[in-house]
Amino acid sequence: MTMTGKTTAGAAALAGALCGAFLITHKNSLKFYHYEIVNTKIPEEFDGYKILHLSDLHGKNYGYEGQYLTEACSELDPDVIMFTGDLFSRSENIFTIKKRVPLMKRLNEIAPVYYVWGNHEADVPDKAKLMNGRLHDEGITVLRNEKVRLYSGKSYINLYGLELDEKYYKNPDGGYKNLPQLTLNDMKEYLGDADPDHFNVLMAHTPMPFETYARWGADFTLSGHCHGGIIRLPGGIGLLSPERKLFPKFTKGLYLCETDSGKALMEVSAGLGKFRINNPEMVSLCILRRHSVEYDKD
Repeated sequence: MTMTGKTTAGAAALAGALCGAFLITHKNSLKFYHYEIVNTKIPEEFDGYKILHLSDLHGKNYGYEGQYLTEACSELDPDVIMFTGDLFSRSENIFTIKKRVPLMKRLNEIAPVYYVWGNHEADVPDKAKLMNGRLHDEGITVLRNEKVRLYSGKSYINLYGLELDEKYYKNPDGGYKNLPQLTLNDMKEYLGDADPDHFNVLMAHTPMPFETYARWGADFTLSGHCHGGIIRLPGGIGLLSPERKLFPKFTKGLYLCETDSGKALMEVSAGLGKFRINNPEMVSLCILRRHSVEYDKD
């Protein structure tokens, strides 16, 4: 081998090592959050049921076919995986978008995957519909203002998937001023009446209408969209929403809303992609509990 050949081989080896180190570091940059969702409407058979929540992947890859993300998710051993939109970015071409299918297939091998559109899918519906077909072929359930029942034994909980029109995210001119507010009647038009006799889980990309979700009958809502506020300030304060609003109310974590019919919870994911500062990529594990659990402090 010539000196040039040795140099080239050495450079290639170094590049490979750096690439591997980057991917391992990227995997380790994920932060995992565990939440317990307590509600007496949860059937006994669902006590301890684990929902893994992902959102807002956008252009991130996490290794070949999402290897590092899916390995991390597998370790959590979920019963179901819920992906609340923005699986890709509107600016991506169809060839890069299709690369999300193997990742979703890998996730579906861990646990059944349910997916709803976000605002980026709503912006490019033709691309999103093509993605829907590919995901359907892999056995993944895309909920477009639909309801399914999740069973454990003979008991079930309801899962609703909300898909909002683009008008709730931005104006026809691309601006964000005076966006319409989602009303209770709007929710009923999208999803009908909520089932008052069973525990209702709602997948909804944007967390902004949380009070409306709760009043409609969602006992537990899963959302994303806000990317944790993009920049997290001291005290866990999110700075900016995708609508260019400062200090949005819901950015990351667990929120409570009390209604006439009881208490409703919402878990907001900071998501997996997009630019962020002091705001690591997030994977959530939400464990359903019929009653609060006391843990040994030791």
